Amino acid sequence: MLGGNREDLRDILTILEPEGCPVTSMIKKGPAPKATLIEVVAVTLRDVRTQGTPEGKDITTFNNKAVDRRRFGNYIHVWEDSYAVTDIEQQVQIAGTDDLYAEAKAKCIRELKRDIEATLCADQEMQQGSGSDEWRTRGLFKWIQSTAQAVNPVPTEFLTPAGNIVTPAIADLTEDVFNNVLQSLFSVYGDRKRYDVVAGIDVIEQVDNYSRVQPSAINQRYYVTDSAEKRQIILSVKIFDSSFGIATLIPTMFNEVTAGVGDGKTAYFLNMELLELQFLETLHSVDLPDYGGGPRGYCKAVGSLCVKNPRGLGKIAAT
Repeated sequence: MLGGNREDLRDILTILEPEGCPVTSMIKKGPAPKATLIEVVAVTLRDVRTQGTPEGKDITTFNNKAVDRRRFGNYIHVWEDSYAVTDIEQQVQIAGTDDLYAEAKAKCIRELKRDIEATLCADQEMQQGSGSDEWRTRGLFKWIQSTAQAVNPVPTEFLTPAGNIVTPAIADLTEDVFNNVLQSLFSVYGDRKRYDVVAGIDVIEQVDNYSRVQPSAINQRYYVTDSAEKRQIILSVKIFDSSFGIATLIPTMFNEVTAGVGDGKTAYFLNMELLELQFLETLHSVDLPDYGGGPRGYCKAVGSLCVKNPRGLGKIAAT
Protein backbone atom coordinates (compact mmCIF):
# COMPACT_ATOMS: atom_id res chain seq x y z
CA MET A 1 0.00 0.00 0.00
CA LEU A 2 1.20 3.47 -0.84
CA GLY A 3 1.67 5.92 2.04
CA GLY A 4 -0.44 8.58 0.32
CA ASN A 5 -3.71 6.61 0.24
CA ARG A 6 -6.69 8.59 1.46
CA GLU A 7 -9.18 7.24 4.00
CA ASP A 8 -12.76 6.67 2.82
CA LEU A 9 -15.14 7.51 5.67
CA ARG A 10 -18.69 7.48 4.34
CA ASP A 11 -21.26 10.11 5.30
CA ILE A 12 -23.44 7.55 7.11
CA LEU A 13 -24.49 7.47 10.75
CA THR A 14 -26.50 4.53 12.10
CA ILE A 15 -28.42 4.24 15.36
CA LEU A 16 -29.97 0.91 16.33
CA GLU A 17 -31.68 1.17 19.71
CA PRO A 18 -35.19 0.37 21.00
CA GLU A 19 -37.35 3.41 20.36
CA GLY A 20 -40.92 2.13 20.29
CA CYS A 21 -42.89 4.00 22.97
CA PRO A 22 -46.43 2.60 22.76
CA VAL A 23 -47.82 4.01 26.02
CA THR A 24 -46.54 7.52 25.35
CA SER A 25 -47.92 7.32 21.82
CA MET A 26 -51.37 5.95 22.72
CA ILE A 27 -52.12 7.71 26.01
CA LYS A 28 -54.45 10.69 25.96
CA LYS A 29 -52.70 14.00 26.56
CA GLY A 30 -54.70 15.71 29.27
CA PRO A 31 -54.92 19.37 30.29
CA ALA A 32 -51.85 21.01 31.78
CA PRO A 33 -51.58 20.62 35.57
CA LYS A 34 -52.18 23.67 37.75
CA ALA A 35 -50.23 22.29 40.71
CA THR A 36 -47.44 19.83 41.47
CA LEU A 37 -49.92 17.28 42.90
CA ILE A 38 -52.65 16.42 40.41
CA GLU A 39 -55.67 14.66 41.90
CA VAL A 40 -58.84 13.04 40.61
CA VAL A 41 -62.07 12.05 42.34
CA ALA A 42 -63.65 8.60 42.15
CA VAL A 43 -66.83 7.16 43.59
CA THR A 44 -68.40 3.73 43.95
CA LEU A 45 -71.97 2.49 43.63
CA ARG A 46 -73.76 0.74 46.49
CA ASP A 47 -74.30 -3.02 46.28
CA VAL A 48 -77.19 -4.13 44.10
CA ARG A 49 -80.33 -5.18 45.93
CA THR A 50 -83.49 -7.03 45.06
CA GLN A 51 -85.91 -6.08 47.82
CA GLY A 52 -88.86 -3.89 46.97
CA THR A 53 -90.72 -1.11 48.78
CA PRO A 54 -94.16 -1.45 50.42
CA GLU A 55 -96.98 0.44 48.81
CA GLY A 56 -97.86 3.79 50.34
CA LYS A 57 -94.86 3.94 52.66
CA ASP A 58 -93.24 7.36 53.03
CA ILE A 59 -89.49 7.73 52.67
CA THR A 60 -88.06 8.49 56.10
CA THR A 61 -84.34 7.96 55.57
CA PHE A 62 -82.14 9.53 52.94
CA ASN A 63 -78.76 8.50 51.59
CA ASN A 64 -75.95 10.95 50.95
CA LYS A 65 -74.70 9.79 47.54
CA ALA A 66 -71.51 11.87 47.82
CA VAL A 67 -70.28 10.42 51.10
CA ASP A 68 -68.11 7.76 49.46
CA ARG A 69 -66.29 10.07 47.07
CA ARG A 70 -62.49 9.75 47.37
CA ARG A 71 -59.56 11.70 45.92
CA PHE A 72 -56.10 10.48 44.97
CA GLY A 73 -53.41 11.61 42.61
CA ASN A 74 -49.83 11.82 41.47
CA TYR A 75 -46.91 14.22 41.54
CA ILE A 76 -45.28 15.73 38.49
CA HIS A 77 -42.07 14.39 37.00
CA VAL A 78 -39.26 16.47 35.49
CA TRP A 79 -37.43 14.92 32.54
CA GLU A 80 -34.30 16.79 31.47
CA ASP A 81 -31.11 16.19 29.54
CA SER A 82 -28.47 18.42 27.95
CA TYR A 83 -26.59 18.48 24.66
CA ALA A 84 -23.53 20.35 23.46
CA VAL A 85 -20.73 20.37 20.93
CA THR A 86 -17.39 22.09 21.31
CA ASP A 87 -16.40 25.16 19.34
CA ILE A 88 -13.90 23.08 17.35
CA GLU A 89 -16.35 20.25 16.61
CA GLN A 90 -18.83 22.74 15.23
CA GLN A 91 -16.28 24.13 12.78
CA VAL A 92 -14.70 20.99 11.34
CA GLN A 93 -16.28 18.53 8.95
CA ILE A 94 -17.92 15.54 10.68
CA ALA A 95 -18.97 12.31 9.00
CA GLY A 96 -22.64 11.39 9.10
CA THR A 97 -24.06 14.91 9.46
CA ASP A 98 -23.69 18.42 8.16
CA ASP A 99 -24.79 19.95 11.48
CA LEU A 100 -23.44 18.24 14.59
CA TYR A 101 -25.35 20.56 16.93
CA ALA A 102 -28.72 19.89 15.30
CA GLU A 103 -28.00 16.19 15.40
CA ALA A 104 -27.16 16.38 19.12
CA LYS A 105 -30.43 18.18 19.80
CA ALA A 106 -32.48 15.63 17.86
CA LYS A 107 -30.71 12.76 19.62
CA CYS A 108 -31.42 14.32 23.02
CA ILE A 109 -35.15 14.57 22.22
CA ARG A 110 -35.24 10.93 21.12
CA GLU A 111 -33.51 9.84 24.32
CA LEU A 112 -35.86 11.87 26.51
CA LYS A 113 -38.92 10.35 24.83
CA ARG A 114 -37.62 6.92 25.80
CA ASP A 115 -37.13 8.18 29.36
CA ILE A 116 -40.77 9.31 29.48
CA GLU A 117 -41.98 5.91 28.29
CA ALA A 118 -39.82 4.08 30.83
CA THR A 119 -41.07 6.36 33.62
CA LEU A 120 -44.74 5.77 32.79
CA CYS A 121 -44.19 2.00 32.77
CA ALA A 122 -41.93 1.91 35.85
CA ASP A 123 -42.29 0.55 39.37
CA GLN A 124 -41.17 3.81 40.96
CA GLU A 125 -43.15 5.49 43.73
CA MET A 126 -44.23 9.12 43.56
CA GLN A 127 -42.01 11.61 45.34
CA GLN A 128 -42.39 15.25 46.24
CA GLY A 129 -39.53 17.30 44.86
CA SER A 130 -37.52 20.08 46.44
CA GLY A 131 -34.25 21.88 45.87
CA SER A 132 -32.37 18.67 46.59
CA ASP A 133 -34.92 15.92 45.84
CA GLU A 134 -36.24 15.11 42.38
CA TRP A 135 -39.91 15.14 41.48
CA ARG A 136 -41.21 11.66 40.63
CA THR A 137 -44.50 10.56 39.20
CA ARG A 138 -45.82 7.13 40.19
CA GLY A 139 -45.37 4.52 37.45
CA LEU A 140 -47.94 2.00 36.24
CA PHE A 141 -46.40 -0.92 38.11
CA LYS A 142 -47.00 0.88 41.43
CA TRP A 143 -50.46 2.07 40.43
CA ILE A 144 -51.57 -1.46 39.57
CA GLN A 145 -51.33 -3.21 42.91
CA SER A 146 -53.85 -4.65 45.36
CA THR A 147 -52.17 -3.29 48.50
CA ALA A 148 -51.79 0.32 49.60
CA GLN A 149 -48.85 2.28 48.24
CA ALA A 150 -46.26 3.71 50.60
CA VAL A 151 -46.84 7.35 49.62
CA ASN A 152 -50.26 8.95 49.19
CA PRO A 153 -51.93 5.53 48.94
CA VAL A 154 -54.92 4.89 46.74
CA PRO A 155 -58.05 4.45 48.91
CA THR A 156 -58.83 0.80 49.55
CA GLU A 157 -62.02 0.71 47.48
CA PHE A 158 -60.13 1.86 44.39
CA LEU A 159 -57.06 -0.37 44.60
CA THR A 160 -56.60 -2.88 41.78
CA PRO A 161 -58.35 -6.14 42.73
CA ALA A 162 -55.96 -9.03 43.39
CA GLY A 163 -57.61 -11.03 40.60
CA ASN A 164 -56.51 -8.43 38.05
CA ILE A 165 -52.88 -9.28 38.84
CA VAL A 166 -51.16 -12.60 38.11
CA THR A 167 -47.61 -13.57 39.06
CA PRO A 168 -46.88 -16.95 37.50
CA ALA A 169 -43.57 -18.35 36.42
CA ILE A 170 -43.25 -17.24 32.81
CA ALA A 171 -43.46 -20.85 31.61
CA ASP A 172 -46.80 -21.19 33.44
CA LEU A 173 -48.42 -18.22 31.74
CA THR A 174 -51.08 -20.31 30.04
CA GLU A 175 -54.21 -19.23 28.21
CA ASP A 176 -56.19 -19.95 31.35
CA VAL A 177 -53.97 -17.68 33.48
CA PHE A 178 -54.09 -14.90 30.87
CA ASN A 179 -57.86 -15.19 30.58
CA ASN A 180 -58.22 -15.05 34.37
CA VAL A 181 -57.07 -11.43 34.25
CA LEU A 182 -59.76 -10.62 31.69
CA GLN A 183 -62.34 -12.46 33.79
CA SER A 184 -61.41 -10.44 36.87
CA LEU A 185 -61.56 -7.22 34.89
CA PHE A 186 -64.99 -8.23 33.63
CA SER A 187 -66.15 -8.45 37.25
CA VAL A 188 -64.99 -4.84 37.74
CA TYR A 189 -66.77 -3.41 34.71
CA GLY A 190 -69.63 -5.88 34.36
CA ASP A 191 -68.97 -5.53 30.66
CA ARG A 192 -66.69 -6.89 27.98
CA LYS A 193 -64.00 -4.29 27.35
CA ARG A 194 -61.05 -3.94 24.99
CA TYR A 195 -57.60 -3.60 26.57
CA ASP A 196 -54.22 -2.62 25.20
CA VAL A 197 -51.80 -5.13 26.71
CA VAL A 198 -48.35 -3.53 26.65
CA ALA A 199 -46.11 -6.52 27.25
CA GLY A 200 -42.45 -7.43 27.52
CA ILE A 201 -40.90 -9.84 25.05
CA ASP A 202 -41.11 -12.91 27.30
CA VAL A 203 -44.85 -12.42 27.78
CA ILE A 204 -45.31 -11.86 24.04
CA GLU A 205 -43.44 -15.08 23.29
CA GLN A 206 -45.63 -17.07 25.68
CA VAL A 207 -48.84 -15.67 24.22
CA ASP A 208 -47.59 -16.35 20.68
CA ASN A 209 -47.24 -20.00 21.67
CA TYR A 210 -50.94 -20.23 22.51
CA SER A 211 -51.55 -20.95 18.82
CA ARG A 212 -48.85 -23.62 18.61
CA VAL A 213 -48.49 -25.86 21.66
CA GLN A 214 -50.45 -29.13 21.69
CA PRO A 215 -53.67 -28.36 23.62
CA SER A 216 -53.52 -31.53 25.69
CA ALA A 217 -50.29 -30.33 27.30
CA ILE A 218 -51.66 -27.31 29.15
CA ASN A 219 -55.40 -27.29 28.40
CA GLN A 220 -55.26 -24.86 25.50
CA ARG A 221 -58.28 -24.48 23.27
CA TYR A 222 -56.79 -25.32 19.89
CA TYR A 223 -53.65 -25.40 17.79
CA VAL A 224 -52.94 -24.21 14.27
CA THR A 225 -51.46 -26.09 11.32
CA ASP A 226 -50.00 -23.98 8.52
CA SER A 227 -50.15 -25.16 4.94
CA ALA A 228 -46.71 -26.13 3.68
CA GLU A 229 -47.60 -24.63 0.30
CA LYS A 230 -47.43 -21.13 1.79
CA ARG A 231 -43.83 -21.61 2.91
CA GLN A 232 -44.67 -19.25 5.74
CA ILE A 233 -44.90 -19.99 9.45
CA ILE A 234 -47.16 -17.62 11.39
CA LEU A 235 -46.25 -17.54 15.05
CA SER A 236 -48.03 -14.56 16.53
CA VAL A 237 -51.11 -13.71 18.56
CA LYS A 238 -52.02 -10.08 18.09
CA ILE A 239 -55.51 -10.21 19.61
CA PHE A 240 -56.68 -12.48 22.43
CA ASP A 241 -60.48 -12.50 22.21
CA SER A 242 -62.40 -14.20 25.02
CA SER A 243 -65.90 -13.98 26.47
CA PHE A 244 -64.59 -11.59 29.14
CA GLY A 245 -62.69 -9.10 27.01
CA ILE A 246 -60.45 -8.41 24.05
CA ALA A 247 -56.72 -7.97 24.61
CA THR A 248 -54.58 -6.39 21.90
CA LEU A 249 -50.93 -7.43 22.41
CA ILE A 250 -48.35 -4.65 21.99
CA PRO A 251 -44.66 -5.53 22.53
CA THR A 252 -42.39 -3.12 24.36
CA MET A 253 -38.85 -2.92 25.74
CA PHE A 254 -39.60 -0.36 28.44
CA ASN A 255 -41.74 -2.05 31.11
CA GLU A 256 -40.21 -1.82 34.59
CA VAL A 257 -36.78 -0.71 33.37
CA THR A 258 -33.81 -1.46 35.65
CA ALA A 259 -30.34 -0.16 34.76
CA GLY A 260 -31.59 0.66 31.27
CA VAL A 261 -33.07 -2.81 30.59
CA GLY A 262 -36.81 -3.51 30.51
CA ASP A 263 -38.44 -6.48 32.22
CA GLY A 264 -39.63 -8.87 29.52
CA LYS A 265 -41.90 -10.67 32.00
CA THR A 266 -44.16 -7.71 32.82
CA ALA A 267 -47.36 -6.73 31.01
CA TYR A 268 -50.04 -4.12 31.67
CA PHE A 269 -53.72 -4.48 30.80
CA LEU A 270 -54.65 -0.88 30.02
CA ASN A 271 -58.01 0.73 29.43
CA MET A 272 -56.76 3.95 27.88
CA GLU A 273 -59.92 5.79 28.96
CA LEU A 274 -58.55 5.65 32.53
CA LEU A 275 -55.14 7.16 31.72
CA GLU A 276 -53.83 10.60 30.86
CA LEU A 277 -50.37 12.08 30.44
CA GLN A 278 -50.68 15.65 31.66
CA PHE A 279 -47.85 17.95 30.58
CA LEU A 280 -47.03 21.09 32.52
CA GLU A 281 -44.30 21.56 29.90
CA THR A 282 -44.38 19.48 26.75
CA LEU A 283 -41.15 17.99 25.44
CA HIS A 284 -39.09 20.86 24.06
CA SER A 285 -35.53 22.06 23.54
CA VAL A 286 -33.86 25.29 24.66
CA ASP A 287 -30.71 26.73 23.09
CA LEU A 288 -28.36 28.41 25.57
CA PRO A 289 -25.88 31.23 24.89
CA ASP A 290 -22.46 30.21 23.59
CA TYR A 291 -19.83 31.81 25.82
CA GLY A 292 -16.92 30.50 23.78
CA GLY A 293 -16.88 26.79 24.46
CA GLY A 294 -19.38 25.91 21.77
CA PRO A 295 -23.17 25.81 21.31
CA ARG A 296 -25.20 24.00 23.96
CA GLY A 297 -28.73 23.54 25.19
CA TYR A 298 -31.12 21.24 26.96
CA CYS A 299 -34.32 19.29 26.42
CA LYS A 300 -37.03 19.18 29.04
CA ALA A 301 -40.54 18.00 29.80
CA VAL A 302 -42.63 18.24 32.96
CA GLY A 303 -45.70 16.10 33.37
CA SER A 304 -47.67 13.63 35.44
CA LEU A 305 -49.23 10.22 34.87
CA CYS A 306 -52.91 10.49 35.76
CA VAL A 307 -54.68 7.22 36.62
CA LYS A 308 -58.39 7.88 37.05
CA ASN A 309 -59.23 4.55 38.67
CA PRO A 310 -56.69 1.71 39.18
CA ARG A 311 -59.53 -0.82 39.67
CA GLY A 312 -59.95 -0.96 35.93
CA LEU A 313 -56.36 -1.97 35.12
CA GLY A 314 -54.51 -5.29 35.27
CA LYS A 315 -50.99 -6.65 35.33
CA ILE A 316 -48.84 -9.69 34.64
CA ALA A 317 -45.73 -9.76 36.83
CA ALA A 318 -44.25 -13.11 35.90
CA THR A 319 -41.10 -14.57 37.40
